[in-house]
Amino acid sequence: MLDKTFFTKVFKQNSDDVAGRRKIISESSNALHWSKQSIFALQRGKKIEAKDRLADANKALISLDKRFGKDGKLRSEGSWKAAVEEYLEAKFFADFMAGKKITGIKDFPVLSEEYLGALSDLTGEIVRMMVLWTTKGKIKDVKDAGEIVHATLHELMQSDYRGYLRTKFDQAKRNLQKSESILYDLSIRDK
Repeated sequence: MLDKTFFTKVFKQNSDDVAGRRKIISESSNALHWSKQSIFALQRGKKIEAKDRLADANKALISLDKRFGKDGKLRSEGSWKAAVEEYLEAKFFADFMAGKKITGIKDFPVLSEEYLGALSDLTGEIVRMMVLWTTKGKIKDVKDAGEIVHATLHELMQSDYRGYLRTKFDQAKRNLQKSESILYDLSIRDK
């Protein structure tokens, strides 16, 4: 015979988890989308649009944290983690473009793997800017960006990575190679 009182609580908890997960997936998707829009706007030189989209993503992630952040099971939801990582990448990229120090955030808790994934992905955005700047003849910006990619990889190499972070790290290493290739091509051109 089942203990109906006990299992009623279990079923309610499961129902609450499913409802929370659905909200997290929907709202995380929005935050991820706004973060991507922020990066794209920065690449096109639209600073105000980038700032607005980044603020939208930040607001959504703060809201999720307030409502669901204490539940470890829900906080580890893949869509939430992806949205946080994309937000961090956009924030790091905005800081890079503004010439600011790239550092952490205090608005909501972030896992170390989210920081490291975002930092690895940042190298790809910097390399994209290097290509854009090269086509516009902004050679000093290209060289400065190349140094930042190199310095970022130097820092990332201080750790050992497994799983998805290993994939991210390998992508960052390929971005370093692209950066070096761009710089090499510029050095040949200048001779």
